[in-house]
Amino acid sequence: MSISVPWVDLSRRAELQTVREAIFQVLASGQFIGGEEVERLETSIAAWMGRDFGVAVSSGTAALELALTALGIGVGDEVIVPAVSFVATAGAVVRVGATPVVVDVGSNGPWMDSAAASSAVTHRTRAVIPVHLFGTACPEMGLDVPVIDDACQAVSPGGPSCGVMTALSFYPTKVLGGVGEGGMIMTDDLVLSERLCALRNHGMDQAGISVEPRGTNARLNAIQAAAIRVQMDTMNAELARRQEVAAALDTVVGNRALRRDPTSPVSVYALQTADRDSLMETLRMAGIATQVYYSLPVHAHPAIAARCRTPEATPNAALFCAQALALPCHGGITDQQLEYMVETLDEALQ
Repeated sequence: MSISVPWVDLSRRAELQTVREAIFQVLASGQFIGGEEVERLETSIAAWMGRDFGVAVSSGTAALELALTALGIGVGDEVIVPAVSFVATAGAVVRVGATPVVVDVGSNGPWMDSAAASSAVTHRTRAVIPVHLFGTACPEMGLDVPVIDDACQAVSPGGPSCGVMTALSFYPTKVLGGVGEGGMIMTDDLVLSERLCALRNHGMDQAGISVEPRGTNARLNAIQAAAIRVQMDTMNAELARRQEVAAALDTVVGNRALRRDPTSPVSVYALQTADRDSLMETLRMAGIATQVYYSLPVHAHPAIAARCRTPEATPNAALFCAQALALPCHGGITDQQLEYMVETLDEALQ
């Protein structure tokens, strides 16, 4: 019998009766934008991750952009970002008119190096965005500038969040994903939360008065909020299964596996090997999906290169991008698929 292991099966989510019922309830209510369902999600996620306020928005990218905007960051300002991340991290800085200052990651994984970040600070530095990549917390930077956490891959109970604001993503492939786009900004600052609420709604306050000239339409629709919220009831089982899968993969991947926090949601299981391309082809032939996170450092993308500043070389980032490979790791992987992956990897990594 042929066995294959897809990257992810999003149809599992659509088959959940709780998700279907929640969506139908929204449709029956006629409240498609904002309203009680969105407010319930905001309260639930903030409590779940240990913050005081949650402001739901249309995507993780919007969360980053509005967090920067809420701090008044714009033209002439600089924001420190890591050389390894999805381009949205640096792209959000570009879109608010500021300059991404790209710094290297550490030698032990794709997380921003604190020494590199410290040396990149200038009088124009207005914020730093550490990325909690793959669900593992980035080391604290210790800089005297506001921190905006990019936790788009680290949504989990009490997940990494040390900054003045934390950006989350509910993209369908995330650990806690919707049936479309979605995101949230968390903060403990009431004034910031109120400003964020206005910024996502054309800059208008609760009375409908335009108070934020940089406001936009970044609201989360109620259908996404409902689909995300009801899945929180099964998150413990999802996270436990991801950790089981990761632990099994560790037995054959060994020290090639990237380090993980003990409480990591394992949003991505990644390894690093000099034979990345050969391994990827072997697994493809065996029917096991893989992904490259990320093929290029952030500042190697032409659109970012034209707008960023890179104070120093980034050899660790270059090495990571040349060697990193991600394997399927999610709650839908069956015992049979997991056993097949382990056996295939064991042979391929000999």
